[in-house]
Amino acid sequence: MEIKGSAKLNSLLLKTAPVIVLVVISFIALCIGTKFISPLAVLQKTCSRTDYIIITKIRLPRILLSIVCGALLGGTGAVFQGFFRNPLADPGIMGVCSGATFGAVLSGLLPLAAISFLSPTTIFAFAGALLSAFCVFLFSKVFRGNSSVTLLLSGTAIGTFFSAIASIILLTHESDLHSFYVWTTGSFNAKGWKEFNVFIIPSLISLVLLEFASRHLDVLVCGEESAQTFGLNYKFLRNYVLLAGSLATSCAVCSGGIISFVGLIAPHIVRKLYGPLHKTLIFESMIYGALLMLLADTLARTVVAPSELPVGIITSLVGVPCFIVVLIKMSGGTTRV
Repeated sequence: MEIKGSAKLNSLLLKTAPVIVLVVISFIALCIGTKFISPLAVLQKTCSRTDYIIITKIRLPRILLSIVCGALLGGTGAVFQGFFRNPLADPGIMGVCSGATFGAVLSGLLPLAAISFLSPTTIFAFAGALLSAFCVFLFSKVFRGNSSVTLLLSGTAIGTFFSAIASIILLTHESDLHSFYVWTTGSFNAKGWKEFNVFIIPSLISLVLLEFASRHLDVLVCGEESAQTFGLNYKFLRNYVLLAGSLATSCAVCSGGIISFVGLIAPHIVRKLYGPLHKTLIFESMIYGALLMLLADTLARTVVAPSELPVGIITSLVGVPCFIVVLIKMSGGTTRV
């Protein structure tokens, strides 16, 4: 009886620990930056008017955006890895990131004034991401392929196409290269409540849709044909995963730009700690994705303060070694998905 009670307590601690760490890191992130604000003053609500504005108008929305963005990427990575049964699958696998880049680059060519609630770059990036997802869906329909391989190849082709067009546009408009370079390496700089308020509802919808995919993905582990004999509607699942993953990735990209490796690494960490069942895997991947993103963004804005690094550089520096470890495990045949 005591052993069972101890096991339940350990399981509870393992599940709640990342949430507690996320809250603690969020509070620390509120206090540190170009201007240090006393944690005691924040807790006692005795900080100055300037510090109050910094916390509520600049740091808090940025922290919330990074948490939501990380959760979207982590959850999407877990779903895509489960659906494609590929440990190297990540949110960009459907070409959505390339589509968003194309949309953002295209917005720089048009004489558009900023809309009162959002910048044209963000709007066009979101539209480009959804356009890419629609093209992938249409492309796979044309070839009447129901397998995940067809969908994967379609995403690769569409993503490469949009990347090529975006590169051509940038090469013919060199004056915009730097601004779009920063955007494509990811950054939450100058993002605030406007962006958060616009994307929070579709982001929450995406997170719920991703979590609901868990039961079907657990059946899919045994293979497409075997899963269909158990009653799985593979065509429905394919469309569902494409819709949920594309919407989630679109919101994440428009919140923070192109940020690599969070959606790839978070599910691997969670799988190692909690096992392969998607009911736990997807939710915990959201938490760990949020934690990784928050840590990366906090480092990005503090390590060279008052200057700032693109958050995508931080995630890449951490993600590349993890990616190599995954490749080594795959080559040894020990990777489990």
